[in-house]
Amino acid sequence: MSRLTCAFLVSLVTTLITQTVRGETGFRWSVDARLGYATSWTTGQSYLGPATGLVGGWTFRVPIHVELGAAYHVGSIESAANDTLVYWSRRRSVFVHAAAGYDRTILAGRLLVRPRLILGSFFIVDEAELGGVIREGMEPRFALGPGVDFLFRFGALHAGLDARALFVPSHVAAPIGGLFGVFGIER
Repeated sequence: MSRLTCAFLVSLVTTLITQTVRGETGFRWSVDARLGYATSWTTGQSYLGPATGLVGGWTFRVPIHVELGAAYHVGSIESAANDTLVYWSRRRSVFVHAAAGYDRTILAGRLLVRPRLILGSFFIVDEAELGGVIREGMEPRFALGPGVDFLFRFGALHAGLDARALFVPSHVAAPIGGLFGVFGIER
């Protein structure tokens, strides 16, 4: 770990502990619902598509934001049949993530811009039936990448966009892009 990284972490932890000891928690929490679409820049990634999810986060006095969330991606289904054989296949996924970023407000605090780093995993569920034999499986895929939220505040409520670009190291040629509408509350 570099000296700069160590200094930053020590400074952050010291600031947070000092505020907690003084009784100045100074953090805000938020809960968001997200509705959107994710796709891969290459073909053959049928576990993405329309998605919905929830995210909970905390912003500290130092405008560092951390969050945990999950999104369900509808995926795709394919089927075919003839007089003697039936086939169908379905792939869908759940993306579970943790993220950390920085809050920056502009326009007199009405617009919040939150760039962040996202770490998570897609849990891909794959089901298929061929000739009466059903096969099911689940495959985790680690993903990481940048994201940014643009949130307009209306008192305790906010609405905006979440844009993200994720990279799946086990599938280097299949980066993922997602765009979500965000609706939530902040205290």
